[in-house]
Amino acid sequence: MDEILKNLQKPFPENELEFRVGATNSDKTKGLALAYIQARAIQNRLDEVIGIENWKISYKEITGGFIAKLELKINNEWIAKEDGAGTTDYEAIKGGISCAFKRAASVWGIGRYLYEIEGQWLSIEQRGKSYVFKETPKLNNQLKEALIEESKEDRAKNIELTFGKYKGKTLGDIFKENKDYLIYLTTNSKDIKIINACKYLLNLKEVA
Repeated sequence: MDEILKNLQKPFPENELEFRVGATNSDKTKGLALAYIQARAIQNRLDEVIGIENWKISYKEITGGFIAKLELKINNEWIAKEDGAGTTDYEAIKGGISCAFKRAASVWGIGRYLYEIEGQWLSIEQRGKSYVFKETPKLNNQLKEALIEESKEDRAKNIELTFGKYKGKTLGDIFKENKDYLIYLTTNSKDIKIINACKYLLNLKEVA
């Protein structure tokens, strides 16, 4: 369960994040950039971590919106978590369903970290009845550092050995099975990439 939750809660790649205008200042020249992910990115995450046959989503219409129930099959048991959202100004029903799905996913921890990131005030302009950013928002340093660190771990643990008794296994798998072998590789491997990856993984408390 811990491993599944950790993989569900991993930060999303920067190219999967989008930004919307939250609050605006009094003269409507600046808006708060809030990062979010599309429902499709959440669906892909569930497919990758849980498997397409091991999750399902259902909706219940309520006054002014929808309740989404996201169920995951873990250890042959279906576990459900719920959350809801109101209809939206644009494509009210579709938008409400999508928002409810995202909130139910957040209860599982998917994308929840985005709510904890401090928004940025950026220049905006009016377009129709809404506002858009004059320039594409970028990740702040806090989130960039988290993504970089996550990427380092993924690259290190996915290195596959082509020699020795663990030939065909990744460093991440070996870490869980025999951490001492990574210590052995740091002094006996001739591949600097493997040596550095082993040192990085050994400095972590655990590897998902």
